[in-house]
Amino acid sequence: MSLFACTHCNARHPFEQLSKGDQLCKDCRKTYPLVTCTYCRLEFHLLRNTEKDPVCKKCTYNFKMYGQPSCCEYCNIRAAFEGSKCSRCLSSEKKYGSPVSCEQCRLNCAFEKPAEARDKVDGKTLCLLCTLSYKRILHKAKKREKRVGGQDAHKRERKSKHAKLMKTENNDSPKDGKPSSFATAALERIGNNRGSPLNIGIYSSMTNDANSESIMLESHITELTELKEQVVNLKKQVQQKEQALIEKEKKITELKAEHWEKEKEFRQKIIQMQKDNADRIESLQVENRNLKRQVSSLSKAEKVKPDKPVATSG
Repeated sequence: MSLFACTHCNARHPFEQLSKGDQLCKDCRKTYPLVTCTYCRLEFHLLRNTEKDPVCKKCTYNFKMYGQPSCCEYCNIRAAFEGSKCSRCLSSEKKYGSPVSCEQCRLNCAFEKPAEARDKVDGKTLCLLCTLSYKRILHKAKKREKRVGGQDAHKRERKSKHAKLMKTENNDSPKDGKPSSFATAALERIGNNRGSPLNIGIYSSMTNDANSESIMLESHITELTELKEQVVNLKKQVQQKEQALIEKEKKITELKAEHWEKEKEFRQKIIQMQKDNADRIESLQVENRNLKRQVSSLSKAEKVKPDKPVATSG
């Protein structure tokens, strides 16, 4: 069998025992906490303590290459480092086509995956965040069922031990009908401890309290899970509203710039028209003065010209 090294402790294990993303062994997975990446929202094991928000290796590399990411136009997760779409949505779009509406959050950010993939989420078409939330709920439910099953097995084991004890007592009793010393001591102990009404009430109340605490714990876990899902959905809605506000602010800025350009062109056009009118008026005034000079010179010439002599007959 081929063995592969853990990426942290370098111990060799079968490939199936290593984690899918980080390639960590079981011991390292228990040692280091499981956190959610600030950008891509995927879970990973935090190998180094940091005061900053946790970021996975892939997003750290993309941040160094492309800088601060923007919100993906499909899933609205702040993981679009290059372009307007994150790498997951871009890859899913190439594989499965355009996105469709998610059956859980009703946003247009899910993809029509094959039936094998949908079977893992009860045959539903879910987006990434809803898929992760569904798997977390399913995992917690399985752990709760396993814990309850272990408690039931412990109860069955106690009942079987008690039955064996009673069977042993019956076998040890003598033929004359009198109980043996072991059976007598056991009966006295049971009678002293549980025979009185007070002790019976105490034991029954303890059992009822344990059952009620178990039911309350399960209901609290369910409520906590639902609240976490509501928080995720609210965060997604807030991100969408922030993205819508950014788009509106961008549109307002574009309209202001367009209005400023048109106003600038209008002012320049008015200034040019005023200048053309002033030049036209000045040229007309010059032409008018020249015409006045000509009229004045003609009038003077008429006055200076001598009168013609009158011819006499005779």
